[in-house]
Order: sequence, then structure tokens, then C-alpha cells
Amino acid sequence: MSPSTDAELERELERTKADLREARARIAAMEMSFFWKLRNFWWSFKERVLGGRTGRFDALPSMAPPGLPAPAPFRRSRARVRPPVGVDVVVCVHNALDDVRECLESVVRCSSPPWRLIVVDDGSDAPTASFLEGFAASHGAEMIRNPSARGYTVAANQGLRASRGDAVILLNSDTVVTIGWLEGLVACAESDERIGLVGPLSNCASWQSVPEVADGADWANNPLPEGIGPDQMASLLADEAGPTYPRMPFLNGFCLLIRRRVLDAIGLFDEETFGPGYGEENDYILRARAAGFELALADDVYVVHRQSKSYSSERRIRLAEAAGVALARKHGRSAIEEGVAECRHGRVLEALRERTRGLARRHRLRETGRARFAGRRVLFVLPVAERGGGANVVLSEAREMARMGVDVRVLNLAAFRSPFESSYPEPGVPVFFASPSGVPDAVRGFDAVVATHNASVEWLAPLAGLSRPILGYYVQDYEPYFYTEGTRDAQKAVRSYTAVPGLVRFTKTAWNRDEVARRTGAECHVVGPSFDATLFRPLRGTPAFDRVHVAAMIRPSSPRRQPIPTMNVLERLATRYGDRVEISVFGLDPSHPDASRLDRPFPHHRAGSVDGWELVRLFNDVHVFADFSTYQAMGLSALEAMACGATAIVPSAGGARSFARDGENALVIDTQTEEACLAALVRLVEERALLARLMDRAYRDAIAFHPLGPALRTLEALFPDLPASV
Repeated sequence: MSPSTDAELERELERTKADLREARARIAAMEMSFFWKLRNFWWSFKERVLGGRTGRFDALPSMAPPGLPAPAPFRRSRARVRPPVGVDVVVCVHNALDDVRECLESVVRCSSPPWRLIVVDDGSDAPTASFLEGFAASHGAEMIRNPSARGYTVAANQGLRASRGDAVILLNSDTVVTIGWLEGLVACAESDERIGLVGPLSNCASWQSVPEVADGADWANNPLPEGIGPDQMASLLADEAGPTYPRMPFLNGFCLLIRRRVLDAIGLFDEETFGPGYGEENDYILRARAAGFELALADDVYVVHRQSKSYSSERRIRLAEAAGVALARKHGRSAIEEGVAECRHGRVLEALRERTRGLARRHRLRETGRARFAGRRVLFVLPVAERGGGANVVLSEAREMARMGVDVRVLNLAAFRSPFESSYPEPGVPVFFASPSGVPDAVRGFDAVVATHNASVEWLAPLAGLSRPILGYYVQDYEPYFYTEGTRDAQKAVRSYTAVPGLVRFTKTAWNRDEVARRTGAECHVVGPSFDATLFRPLRGTPAFDRVHVAAMIRPSSPRRQPIPTMNVLERLATRYGDRVEISVFGLDPSHPDASRLDRPFPHHRAGSVDGWELVRLFNDVHVFADFSTYQAMGLSALEAMACGATAIVPSAGGARSFARDGENALVIDTQTEEACLAALVRLVEERALLARLMDRAYRDAIAFHPLGPALRTLEALFPDLPASV
């Protein structure tokens, strides 16, 4: 298409505006718009087009509640964070020259100024001492040398005394740091004034190891995946596994950032008790926690730990055992055991490890997709005004296509521009706008154009029969069910599946595929369920089981969600168990005409219309998400809740069984009667062991539905002429 056409000029303008919005979205959150048209049309539109939740979206980290940081996509980029003046890096050395050389070279290569290096040579042999003297002289490092070894604790204190910075990082000499490590640790520390100590992820750092913590009776030493180096591993983790900055009861001392205010408050390491090394950092951590400081894991930072060669394995074991005895004597065994249990079994860390287990596979799939589809131009026609489940799915999968090198964009209606940009200040892919009549001209030049709602399919009809673009339809429900049978809207929805010759159709679930085939004869590809895996995840520990917290969506504009029966069941549950249960409902806007019919006198919290960050916060607080819909084409909210650590009750009718397995990670029930719905809730309230087991399995299983897989399968459906994926 000629670049001089109005359509191309408009697209170029929209790309520039998208870049500007992306930059500005990091520093400001926009308020949601009010109804864009008359109220009655709005409620009809929200059900037919949005197909999901709407509500205010907190986009800035500063808007997050205390103790629960905002998820990764809505945090400022760590690449823009620079260490404050006065960050000191202290490296204590005792022999092991090869490791020392690799460590110091990585620090110099990967650290952005300003920072200062302090090397403490604790009685190293002549070759190591000579290297350190030369290195310090050539790199301007401060050098401290002990003629004979005094032990790690003493050496670390020497470095801490010499430090003058606002923060100091104790770094073992058998480590290899990665690009961005210093910025990442500092960004974590600066994210909350209460944080006093910070540590990174690693291949071998006790509780901070990923993906495995233990190897039999010993700590795991995880090898890097084949073909992935330290810097690439750090980049993959930063993109997929962080940052959420989970709070920790303990941190490993191999790489430990200590803020100056902690040193001022509690002083140095305990040389008298832990002089030879081992246990000194745990003692220091317990003292810091007692003084009111928090510990945080910079889960977007990765530092390789080679495992100490300064001490023999036998001596290391003896020192560790002696340190354990001394630590228990000083602080009490219960405080240590509670912290260890949280580090080993806490759901935030376990979910992080689960994500990391699939990291290498997702990387390989992404590279496969890049080799096959990079440079392809794909456009999603997404006519939505505000946030909704269907739009969230499309955007999250579009972002994954972009990571594979696909030039992927979104076309929305010009009438929806203002509310859409307020709802999605940072969509992650370029978005431009046109009128329905202008869609055929606007989409020319793309290799594939995908409708996402039955009304948008007919906009593509003028393009049928052309060799390019390929026309697709992302079917996320059987949309004729949204309308009264026999009406014009229902008939139009039925025709949408077959009206355009050559249309490539794909669905999230086999149920949805079969329903379309049974009702219309049209065949669809199944690309699989997905959710926004960068957003929905456990961000804090499992809620206490002293009472069971149940959440449910109440949306009167969607009769199939059974809002009145759902409220009836929740009221009966509250009447039966009183303060043994806590109930939250969301999705109900008090201005809706039918809101008064859903008033109930039982104690419950009304969260209103929520999505994004607010929904993540809610799902992290609950034990059970109850969906008593007559059916679900997929059941996005249940999958999102499970990804945050809750279990779910879902209808057996529909496609929720594609991710929910009855009695394993959820309960799958016949929702046709209130008695059956109540019985499922009663079972979870009464059987706490079952509830705990389902919750523990839910978040582990959910990550399998990362948006990368459906994004790749969608590209395969659109471009079947290209080689199949591995």
C-alpha cells in the first residue's frame, strides 16, 4: 500500500501516539471514563461485546496497598533505574583464583555506575593475592588485605566498616553477576522504605534457587538450561518471573544488599558467635527483622553461584552444623523453623519455582515461533470500549506474538478510543482506530486480519476472496447464546461463523469448537485456554484457614451467570456458618437497573466492578472462587483465581474442564440447582485438608496455560503453509 494514503498516514500517527502513551503510562494512571452512551445501550453492549469485567485499573506501583507490590507489567522498568550514589560492592576473597577472576570481571562488565568496589583479601595464597593487587590498582578498587585468614565474618565486617554508601552489597567471590543485577537489587530496595535487605535468584542459593531447591538431602545446584547463558537466563527471568518482590523470612548471604539504615540500626555481623563463617547472615537477618526491617527477593535478578571452593566440602558441613546450633541457641528454634517452612513451602516462592521450570521450554517455543513467523503482519479487530476478559486474552496473546517478532497490532473503533485508552494505557502492542466502514481500507497490507466478535466479522467481508490478508475469527464463546433466540442479533451471530468464505476460526476450548460445529457446521481450531500470566500470580502467602474466604462474580447483565441463584447460595452459606466464612462479590455496579434485586442482608463485601490489579489483590485474599454459571465457554475468571492461589468451583457444562480437574485442583459441578452449588461450598468449608490441597495444586497447574501456547497455535492456524512447530 502506498505510504501516501490517508490510511497509512493514520497508522504512522497511531504508532507514534502508542509510543508516547507507553512512556507516559509508567508515571500516571488514568481514570476510567463513564458511560459512553445511554445506560441501557451500555449494559447491552458490555455483555455482547466486552464479554467480561470492567472497572478502574490501578496502573502505578504507588497505588498498591502496603505489603503487596504491583505486578510486573505495571511497575517502572528496572532498565530506567540507576543505583543511587554510594553503592558499595564488597567481595571477600580466600583463594580460588579462577572463581575470583570470573566474579570480578563480571562485576566490572555488568555494573552500571556509580558504584564502588571493596575487595577484602582474607589471607589468600600468593597467586590470588598478586592478581587482586593488580586488579584493584587497574580498576580503582579499595583493597584490604589480611596476612592470614580470619574467617568470612571478620572479613565481611572489614568491608562493611570501609563502606560509605547508602547501600552495600556483600557478594561472594564464587559468583557471576549478570547485566542489570545492580539496578535490579537497588530498584527492589527502593520500592518500599520498609525493605532493609535484598537478595536475588540463583542457580544455587538455598531458598533462592530456581527451579529446584533441594537435591535429595543437599541443596540443589541447578545447571543452566542448554544453550542459555547467565545473562540470557537473567533476562528470561526478568521478563517472565518478576518482579513482584516477595517478602522473605531469610535470605542467602551469597549476594546480599544491606541498606545503610540497617547498618546504623543493628551494626555489623556477630564475630564472636559466627567468626569462622556460616550462620552470620541468618543471625543478621533475624536481628534486622526484630528491628522492624523487611527482607525482599529481587525476583527479576539472577546471579550465578558456583558454590564455594574456598572451603572443603567437609569443612563447610561442619561449619554449617555448628552455626545451626549457635543460631538456635541465640534466637530460639521456633523462629527459625517457621521461617524455614515459609521459604520451603510458601506459595509465592513455590509458584515462582513452578514458573521457572517451564522457562526453557517457553524460550524454545518462542524461538521456534520467531523462526517461523517473525516479520508476519497480524491485525486483531477488537471493538471494545473498556477492560474485559475477552480483550485481556487477545492483548496478552498479541504481546506474546510480538515477542516472537510478529508485527502485531490492534484495530479498535474510533468511537471507543477515549474509554479504551483510559482502560488500557499500556496495551503492549500498537493500537489504531477506525470506523466500521473504514476497516477494509485500514487492514490492507496485513498478512492476516482476525475478528474477535461476531459484529466485526462482517466488516471483513469485502476482503473475502483476496489472496491477502488471511481472514480469521477468534471465537471465545458461542455468541448466539448472548441474544434471545430468533432475534436479528441472534441470527447475525449464527451467520458470522459461515458468512465469510475461507474464514479461519479458532476457539479456546474443545467445548466451544464442538458447539460451533453442532450449531452451524463450521469447523474451528482449538488453541487452548490462556490468561495474563504476567499479572495473575500469587503475591503473598496462603490466607489463614481460620475462616474460608469465598468470592463470586455477580453480573446481572449476564443471566447465564445466574446472579440471583448465586446470591441465594452465598446467603445460605453465610447463614449456616456465620463468621466461619467471609464472602466477597464483584462485578456488580450499584448503578445497574437490577442491582437492587441483588441486595441481601447477610455480611459480605462488595468489591464493585474490578479488573486487573484490583482483581489480583482480591484473588490473592480468597480461598475459593465460585462460578455457578449455567455454562462457561472457558471460564477465564476461574483460571485467573487459580493462578493467584485460590481454588475454584466451576460448571461441568462448557469448557472449564479444559483446565479444572474435579477433586485435583478444583471442584467441577452441575450448577443447575442451588443445592448442588451450596453442597460444593459446604464441602470446602468442612474439609479444610481438601481445600488446602486443591489450592496448592491450582496455582501450580495454572501456569501451563501461559498465553505463549495459544499465541503460537493461533499463528499456526493462520499460516498453515509454514513448517509445524516442535
